[in-house]
Amino acid sequence: MADLYEVLLVDAGQRWHAGWVVDDETETDVLLRHKGKVPAFASRAALEHHAQERGLELQEDLPDEIDLELGGWLPHGLPLPPTAEVSELWHLLYDDPVAGKALSGEELGEAYDDLVEEEPHWFATHGPTARQALADAVQRLRTLLDPG
Repeated sequence: MADLYEVLLVDAGQRWHAGWVVDDETETDVLLRHKGKVPAFASRAALEHHAQERGLELQEDLPDEIDLELGGWLPHGLPLPPTAEVSELWHLLYDDPVAGKALSGEELGEAYDDLVEEEPHWFATHGPTARQALADAVQRLRTLLDPG
């Protein structure tokens, strides 16, 4: 049975429910889609009902939410979020077949490698390019949200 994790993006006071991530031993960190859209829900209860109808179990003993607080970094560039938050956002979107396209490219690949390797001064070196690419990735993802 697959594990299901809720995904929430919070930025500049705006909270987006960006669907969910499925982990079923063969695929991890893939935003689950239904008819080409990422299901989005107004409440946790609606998410639980949808998962139950499809035989997916929301885990109680593991973190069941990827909650990113980016503090306005995507639209405004400041304040700089913790590097760990940027890494989590990148990791979540990178393998997504639609949103991930905004993160492809050699320069961004090197930037992500530096992020993972915790290179000093990462924001100064890669911030502007990475910020724009991540903003584009989130924008692509938002076009796929299905508020059902």
